[in-house]
Amino acid sequence: MHGTSARELTTFLGALAGLFLAAGSSSFAQEPASLTTDRFRQMVEEDWLRHERYRQEANAAAGEITTPVDAAGGCDGIKDGYFGFHTGKEESPWWQVDLGASLPIDRVVLWNRTEGASDRADHVRILLSDDGAEWRLVYAHDGETFYGQADGEPLAVALEEQAGRFVRVQAPGATYLHLDEVEVFAPDGANLALERPADQSSVSEWSSGTPRIHPLDWAECGAERVREILDHCRRLVAELDDAGRDLAAERAELDRLERVRRATPPGEAGEELYMEARWLQRRLTLANPLLDFEAILFAKRVPGSFNHMSDQYLGWWSRPGGGIHVLRDFTGDVPRVEHVSHAFEEPGSFLRPSLSCDGEKVLFAWCRFHPWLADEQNKLDKGNVPEDAFYHLFEMNVDGSGLRQLTHGKYDDFDGRYLPDGRIVFLSTRRGQSVQCGRDSAGRTLETNDLPDAYVRCGGGPERPCAVYTLHTMDADGGDLYAISPFEMFEWNPSVARDGSILYSRWDYIDRDNMPFMSLWAINPDGTNARLVYGNATHTPHCTFEPRCIPGSPKIVFTASAHHDQTKGSLVLLDPSRGTEGPEPITRLTPEVPFPEIEGWPLTYYANPWPLSERFYLVTWGDEGTMVPSREQGWSRWHSVDRPPDGMGLYLLDAEGSLELLYRDPEISCVTPIPLRPRPRPFDIASRVEPDGPAEGRFFVADVYRGLETVER
Repeated sequence: MHGTSARELTTFLGALAGLFLAAGSSSFAQEPASLTTDRFRQMVEEDWLRHERYRQEANAAAGEITTPVDAAGGCDGIKDGYFGFHTGKEESPWWQVDLGASLPIDRVVLWNRTEGASDRADHVRILLSDDGAEWRLVYAHDGETFYGQADGEPLAVALEEQAGRFVRVQAPGATYLHLDEVEVFAPDGANLALERPADQSSVSEWSSGTPRIHPLDWAECGAERVREILDHCRRLVAELDDAGRDLAAERAELDRLERVRRATPPGEAGEELYMEARWLQRRLTLANPLLDFEAILFAKRVPGSFNHMSDQYLGWWSRPGGGIHVLRDFTGDVPRVEHVSHAFEEPGSFLRPSLSCDGEKVLFAWCRFHPWLADEQNKLDKGNVPEDAFYHLFEMNVDGSGLRQLTHGKYDDFDGRYLPDGRIVFLSTRRGQSVQCGRDSAGRTLETNDLPDAYVRCGGGPERPCAVYTLHTMDADGGDLYAISPFEMFEWNPSVARDGSILYSRWDYIDRDNMPFMSLWAINPDGTNARLVYGNATHTPHCTFEPRCIPGSPKIVFTASAHHDQTKGSLVLLDPSRGTEGPEPITRLTPEVPFPEIEGWPLTYYANPWPLSERFYLVTWGDEGTMVPSREQGWSRWHSVDRPPDGMGLYLLDAEGSLELLYRDPEISCVTPIPLRPRPRPFDIASRVEPDGPAEGRFFVADVYRGLETVER
């Protein structure tokens, strides 16, 4: 498997420290002590400035990553075991550094990528040049795999003071080239390559360069940003006028700020005027009539330690902290938070709650955290894994009363959603190794609590078994289990559409590239009529996760996520009437965030969109980071206990121009916002399945050669 370089975050975390709110790591995140109006106002303003810095950086980085930008990671001084640059797969890929002059070289030291694919450098060559045109070979490696950061033994090549201005590292054959670091030492011990201009033969989808966050230059951007904000305020005033709101005070403030803006020389429009404009925009945005509910249900959680689309929902990678919460007064001067999952006393992880249509009950997943479990080397043996380490589904009233556990056994059960007929659809590893999946296969997991699982084709060994989870249903009490999908690979993020069908994502990893085909599908609650909605032959984005229908619209919102990361990315509006493939049916709601991995690695992410309309959404947003590397020797890069616990907060997104903070806990991420109110019950699709009927089917057999007169049978 491939991934992107984590060094971008290694160098970036220091810069982020001044932008992040304070991080914490306690097993149970406490509510912020006495959050005051002044403190919340400060948090909002800090958040705006964080947005502006990222906005500035996104504008500066617009366009494709160039070869010099990616190559700079090969001589930046960071040696962490992960690749500092990554070429595409091509014939004889190369990386080179310009020393500025022809200088005597004592030795070249190559630090290999050590967390995967290290053998691609087994036959690496080193060449020197005085002009960048004529090259001479000075070393060819013998085929033995070398490492670096993992064992402290990089490949050191003595050159005995041969001179050259350009040092090139090249791999023979059709392959990728990716190293951690290249050092070129002078006879006096100085690293001549450190932070010198570098280049390489190509870039890949994992190329990213090193992100930078610079201080805001108000003289450069202040006047234009204030103009944009006031223009947006003017549109909001017109829309709220149409809704019958009294905006006399806001209109007067808008006129005043416009006069100040026009009277201020362009280079002098600074932070003070910007803040005044943003506070006006916030008041107008939060006056939206779509915010006709008094509270938001959400979860606090620390992201799991394994950064992969598949492993992220397996309990043994969980990290402790959080709970189910209710946010009130979110449009006022200071929000108020209630913790409703107070019955849980053991450290554990809460996952992806949902709300019943009457707004009275909450479904969510929880598992207990066992600190030793992630390092267990044989998770294939379920005897080594406690039952409560698996995610199980729980239900409670919205005030936390009436808690009951619905699922049991050594299976991960999560993403429960209420169906119109009173049953529950959820994701589960209970598919197991059954050839035929249905009521019988699911029922056996009630009789035996530790049946073996089915595993992804490209997963790890016993230390990282990646159990496949697919769609199941059960009755309201956790009985009458039924596997409604016989699919052999992962399925994700079910939601119930207005017509009663289930929207979900699935991985069509069938005789083709494994990376880009996490497409959007629909299925009836009885398991019939599985059909494509979008993206079964579309490479970009990789994953169409978290689909949800837009109220009053035939369109669907989803999160464009990465293959080698957890669920978060860029938000997309899909119009199924415009087709099932390609870019035509989709509109990017957050174009400043590239589709992760396939287009590059963003600085910020969106997740968990809850649509209020085609334009307005409750969302999770933050700068959580991507694949922060573990410092434990021998682990894959994707297992990362260092991932920030507090990167995400709750926001209201206006896709036409603003993102407003509703609540952020300085110690832990806040995710999955849901309006706490009743909503219309979807249509109840009558089942066409007879569970106790004959195990028969009807098949249509066609002769595909009929009519193909010129094709040999």
